Amino acid sequence: MADEQTMVTKTSEAPVEPKMEKDPRFEEVTRALEVLQQASVEPEREKRMAVARQALDVSKECIEAWLLLANEAAGDLDATKEYLNEAVAAGDRLFASRRETWRGKFWTVPQTRSYMQARTGLGQLLWDTGERERAVEVLTETLALNPADHQGVRFVLLKALFELERYEDAYAVVEQYPDEQSTPMLYAKLLSAYTVHGDSLLARSAFIAARKQNPHVLDYLTGLRQLPQKLPRQAKAGDESEAIRYVAVYGDVWEQAPGAIAFVRTQKKLRMDKEARKQK
Repeated sequence: MADEQTMVTKTSEAPVEPKMEKDPRFEEVTRALEVLQQASVEPEREKRMAVARQALDVSKECIEAWLLLANEAAGDLDATKEYLNEAVAAGDRLFASRRETWRGKFWTVPQTRSYMQARTGLGQLLWDTGERERAVEVLTETLALNPADHQGVRFVLLKALFELERYEDAYAVVEQYPDEQSTPMLYAKLLSAYTVHGDSLLARSAFIAARKQNPHVLDYLTGLRQLPQKLPRQAKAGDESEAIRYVAVYGDVWEQAPGAIAFVRTQKKLRMDKEARKQK
């Protein structure tokens, strides 16, 4: 999956603090979290996991305890998946009565953040272990719960949809972000516009916008330049470093889409020829 696109995005938006009616489950979770604090001072993995299980004895809805177990089980994919499934199930139960009220606001409600982290982690792991359709379901719902997408789920979901050749679904995702001008989103708009509408005014307009944001991507997509063996450690917006990292992640879905690379190669030549004529 697109690891560099899945980083949590920062926001200056103030967290929403909803009025919380008294609920015994939340009170139990609070007590479980107090137990779980001991794990942070335990130097041994088994002791940390034991503390997490003690917290779960207090409340099975303690999502953070399930996440701790998932993190400690790293390397054992089956165990990690089991714990992440439990974390998501715990959140489903805990927020069941608030789900529709808070839909679109998850993550901005601080109490939901561990749940959103669990959903994103589960979606990525399901994809990596071959449960691709379920992964898309999990990630799609995660994005619906927080369209502002403070976690970068949209980029993970888009890569998955492109790989599954669900181009209309990918197009529906990019349409949710009409004002986003990042390189990954603009090239996603270009690829989805071409695969859904073909060589159209919409696709050509998307090409112009993507090229304006980062023209270096086109050189790597079309094979004019080859990716280096070692990727840049950081990417600067609009820079060649960003283009390299983008194509390293998304190059395969471009190659997979029939005619997509030929389309951008043709459009690039047309634009360069037009620009050359203007300079004469």
